[in-house]
Order: sequence, then structure tokens, then C-alpha cells
Amino acid sequence: MLARPRLTITITPNAAPLPLLGGAVASLPYWSQVPQRAAYAVGFLVAFRVRVRLMRRAVRA
Repeated sequence: MLARPRLTITITPNAAPLPLLGGAVASLPYWSQVPQRAAYAVGFLVAFRVRVRLMRRAVRA
């Protein structure tokens, strides 16, 4: 038997005030010397809940 990996990524919005906070974090490069990509990534992670699951299923060869 072989193990076949299965990756599941689920993205759901967080509770009400967190998307607003995420938007504020993502707009930090307009005010200060914050790298734009880093601000966008952190703002996304604040606004949304990202779950990653890696499962291995047995597959008959």
C-alpha cells in the first residue's frame, strides 16, 4: 500500500472586528516604512482564518 497525500486549505473570514483590523494593517505602507508585501500578508492573516490540513490516505497499488 502506498500513502497518497491530500492537502486541504480552508479560508474563512474571522469575527466582525478582525477584518477591519486586517485592512488597517494592510494599509500601513501608506503611513510608514513597512514593506508592502509583508503588510498585505499579515493583514490577510488577521482578517481571515487559514487552516491547512495534510492527510495521508492509504491507496492500494
